[in-house]
Amino acid sequence: MHLRTLTWLPALSLAITLALAGPGCTFGDTNTPEDGGVDAPDAATDDGDSAQADNAEPEPLVYPPGPYGTHLDETVANLAMEEAICDGDQNTGTRPWKLEDFLGAGAVMISVHAGWCSVCKTQSESLMADVVNPYDDQGLKIAMVIFEDASHASDRASLLAYVCGYKSHYGFNFPMLIDPDVEVMAPYFRPTEAGTPLNMLLDRDMVIRYKVEGLIPDSRVIQGNIEALLSE
Repeated sequence: MHLRTLTWLPALSLAITLALAGPGCTFGDTNTPEDGGVDAPDAATDDGDSAQADNAEPEPLVYPPGPYGTHLDETVANLAMEEAICDGDQNTGTRPWKLEDFLGAGAVMISVHAGWCSVCKTQSESLMADVVNPYDDQGLKIAMVIFEDASHASDRASLLAYVCGYKSHYGFNFPMLIDPDVEVMAPYFRPTEAGTPLNMLLDRDMVIRYKVEGLIPDSRVIQGNIEALLSE
């Protein structure tokens, strides 16, 4: 009887050992979800998706849809003119310009001048100091339109011959546009001595928020309007 007992004891020991070594969660197992074992590949994928989202290019800005108008609280159409390319006071060519080039600006100023306009010249003397320099790095964009030279000529060649000298004389650093025969800007003002210059401020949606003709805008008034638009 004693010999039979000794015979099956090794077999029982082997069975217990195999059972303990079988599959299942054992003490110290690092493949649990809490430790990130089987979920680790998913975590890496999530990080990759986040990186791709961070590196995604912003959607292009789209010009606001109509209806368009020329009065206060109306959206300005996507104006299109030629910008003079200047080398000092010499014109070296042109490039197309559209108001949509200023999309994303906190405020936009369009100033329309003529070479014979003494009021325009007075405004130009302080435009850089009063308007451009204080707000250029805060989101203001400005463009000036010349529609006649000093002799009242309004053809394209005359305007191109004149505009760079005007820009150089006053030290302007913003786009100088030409509007032969006032074809683009005429609906917005009276292109006469009584109506020139025209100054308009647009918000980021290209809506006219300030507009004055024939007078130099008081610097404090226009600065206040610019600051209000930039703060929106």
